[in-house]
Amino acid sequence: MTQPSVFESRTPEVIKAEILTAMTASGVEIDTREGSYTNTLISQVAYALWQHSQLLAGLLPIVFPGPDSGEYLDLHAAQLGMVRQPGTKARVEVTFTGTDGTVIPAGTAVYAPDSGLRYLTLEAVTITDETAVATVEAENIGADYNVPAGSITSMAVNVPGVDDLSNLKAAAGGSDPESDVDLYTRIHDRLSLPITSGNANHYIQWAKEVTGVSYAGCIPLWAGNGTVKVVIAGADKGAVDEEIRSACAAHIEEEKPIGATVTVVSVTEMELPVTAAVTLMEGYSTEDVTNQLTAAVSALLTSQPFGQAVVIPYSRFLACLLQCAGVADYSSFTVNSGTAAVSVAAEAVPVVGTVNITET
Repeated sequence: MTQPSVFESRTPEVIKAEILTAMTASGVEIDTREGSYTNTLISQVAYALWQHSQLLAGLLPIVFPGPDSGEYLDLHAAQLGMVRQPGTKARVEVTFTGTDGTVIPAGTAVYAPDSGLRYLTLEAVTITDETAVATVEAENIGADYNVPAGSITSMAVNVPGVDDLSNLKAAAGGSDPESDVDLYTRIHDRLSLPITSGNANHYIQWAKEVTGVSYAGCIPLWAGNGTVKVVIAGADKGAVDEEIRSACAAHIEEEKPIGATVTVVSVTEMELPVTAAVTLMEGYSTEDVTNQLTAAVSALLTSQPFGQAVVIPYSRFLACLLQCAGVADYSSFTVNSGTAAVSVAAEAVPVVGTVNITET
């Protein structure tokens, strides 16, 4: 937890020196040399005052919530009727193949060998015509359990009669518990953005109340009177899966004013390829510049507002190139295959595509 600089500078030594200086200035003739009774006494007082200042520093993030307030954020959220999103477990159907009549009990553990993540069957199934399909749920909550199709291929304990298994579709619906930063952002938005009956901010609030949704934007009247589009994204501004999108749509449907037609969509990634021909500074390679430019452009794109149509000037991208420590000069530079401003739709989030750096 970061404390204000005013408390960092108030060390026991500083406080002790201030007391000794004040005593000397008052004209009191007392022995204050190191090791004297007075000096020892002042040392203890200075240390006690320093401890008190540390307690005050710790109280600030409790009284005034911020991203580093930890568990106290939950208390502030509770005052507003808000709770931290707990996270959800991923689910997916797994197809078992084997001997007819084999029963696969509920609670049977299967796992993805590459990651070691385990899933449990939710119901008992019996193999018929050499196959059986069971829904499995992740053993724990978390987005890591959203594994691709074909990842879940093993059983924790073999069931006689089962020869093979696999998930034909990707696991979906898993999300991490809401982070301190995301919870603070929701609290801040609730306090700072005016929310009235069904205005744009209200739709954003409703969307963010759904586990797995960290970012949301609202496009009013996008297809005529009475229509509202809500764009949502996960913790990294990435796309959410259909289960989270559906849950968000259902929650908003319960809260929205009567008569509004609401469409909820997941954000889509807009990859921006970048190419540059540069003159390198001494001691730098094209790989160094690639890493530097990727980081700079990523920071630029991350700073763009979410859920709004934006136009990013070409000069902003060029500034990213010129700030790279390894670039002395350049002869060509393109973003998204051109040298014009980049337009990003409200339903899209820009991300860095391939970065190709050549030396001139």
